[in-house]
Amino acid sequence: MQPLLNSMSSFLFWLGRASWQASALILLVLLAQWLFRRQLAPRWRHALWLLVVLRLALPWAPESRLSLFNWFRSPVSVSAVSAADAMTPIAVTPDETSSTPAVAPAISARPLPWRVWLAGLWLAGVMLLAGKLLVTSHRLGTGIRRQRPVTDPTMLNLLEDCKQEVGVHTPLTLVETSAVGSPSLHGFVRPRLLLPAGFIQNFSPAELRYVFLHELGHVKRGDIPLNWLTSGLLILHWFNPLVWFAFSRMQADRELACDALVLARAREAENQSYGQTIIKLLETFCRPARSPGMVGILENKNQMRRRISMIAKFKKTNRWPLAAMAVFAGLAVVTLTNAQPPASAGTPGAAGAGTADEQGPPQIVATSPRVGGTDVDPALAEITVTFDRDMGQGCSWTGGGPDYPPSSEGKKAIWRDKRTCVLPVKLEAGHYYRVGINSTSYQNFRSAKGVPARPSAIYFTTAGASPDLKRKTAKPQIAGLNPKNGTMDVDPKLTEIRVTFNVAMGDGFSWTGGGSDFPKTPEGKKAYWTEDHMTCVMPVELVPGKAYRLGLNSPSHKNFQSAGGVPLDPVTITFKTRSN
Repeated sequence: MQPLLNSMSSFLFWLGRASWQASALILLVLLAQWLFRRQLAPRWRHALWLLVVLRLALPWAPESRLSLFNWFRSPVSVSAVSAADAMTPIAVTPDETSSTPAVAPAISARPLPWRVWLAGLWLAGVMLLAGKLLVTSHRLGTGIRRQRPVTDPTMLNLLEDCKQEVGVHTPLTLVETSAVGSPSLHGFVRPRLLLPAGFIQNFSPAELRYVFLHELGHVKRGDIPLNWLTSGLLILHWFNPLVWFAFSRMQADRELACDALVLARAREAENQSYGQTIIKLLETFCRPARSPGMVGILENKNQMRRRISMIAKFKKTNRWPLAAMAVFAGLAVVTLTNAQPPASAGTPGAAGAGTADEQGPPQIVATSPRVGGTDVDPALAEITVTFDRDMGQGCSWTGGGPDYPPSSEGKKAIWRDKRTCVLPVKLEAGHYYRVGINSTSYQNFRSAKGVPARPSAIYFTTAGASPDLKRKTAKPQIAGLNPKNGTMDVDPKLTEIRVTFNVAMGDGFSWTGGGSDFPKTPEGKKAYWTEDHMTCVMPVELVPGKAYRLGLNSPSHKNFQSAGGVPLDPVTITFKTRSN
């Protein structure tokens, strides 16, 4: 169940990211079409929409500093760890164990994860739209296949002449049928030029020539395969109104592009005649039923004013459309690329982001299950960790005792790709687990350049865990501190600093800091835990009138951990002794 949920989450994350990135591109295309309305020929207006198609369809895109999406960074993964977890890894030792978990109760019924409901809603929309489209296409195709083709030699010769004029070599069947309301092109493999019943008798050969040229323009441009692709993308992104709007505008611009293609092959004196033919079609016929395998000359009546205006003003030109090419290339560079990963925070003060990323330790950007999860499916068969850069092929999954998940028999840890390592496991219901990623002694999780990742850990409970076990995944909190943080009149005769936690802690501790403001430890004395392991005591020798500063844990030393191995977030303690 969990692997399926993980795959579902990854797909929904890609779908959502592709949809919002395409939405940003759609707005840019509309802006570019408005700003460069005098420079963009119809075919280039339509070509800009192909960028949206690519953005929606691409499963992967290269990362670039020029990407628009550097300004709108999306989450790395639906299971990404928090920034604090990613930037301040957990200290782990390979022989570390924790107390034996309580007996797990029976698994109770649980509500379905929100990802299942979201996926179900999306899938219902997909099935509804896909079913409707397939039924419409099937009915239309069945009706057309029953019709006999036109055999009039005059019409067939006219069609062949038009094919030569446009440069189309695809075999095309001419059919008159009552199944369509206006001239249309139907079929992917074996296209048919469909004319409404009685169309040939009602239009002159010159008008028929314009209609044929227009429909052959769709063949020349490959509009039917593109229509299938956009229909499929629209079904996948049915939840995004901007995608619906964009593809509607794309269809309108497609008709303008076909009109321009016809006029480019016609004499300038024929512009008016072609426009009158379009108007006659509009007055006599209606738009055909929507089908991904069909394109027609009357796709959008609402855009007729734009078409007639373009036809009236159309002029042939042999100039290279440099402005259009520059707009297309510029949009492609900034929108068909993804944002670069953020620079590592592991080396503050570095000269630049690139230097920090190269020299700092690798950072964890995602885990499965997530760190601190409390309802993990025991059917989960693998634990994964993903880093922010390409890694070497070694790994150090560390830990031990009953909290360390056993491996599936005969399976070993592997690298799924250059950044994600997979540990096969066999989990039980109602259990607390903890597995380390590197430790002070084992550091084989290293970048491709040999820099080791800081010790960290993944800890979680499986479904059915008792409340006590679930509490083991909570981060420990400071319940008491003596002297209190920020106190300015501490008695210099104080001989110990005591910190008390809200949960029982492990055996380790990390009192961090150094220099003259770190309290001196009396000779022969060491920090220790009280018997209940809730209070840690550090013996000190203080002097009057002095400011002190020390820490509990740090990004590289995090041995203040709960009994379950959950680290305390780094804390800084400051105080000042009073003068005698």
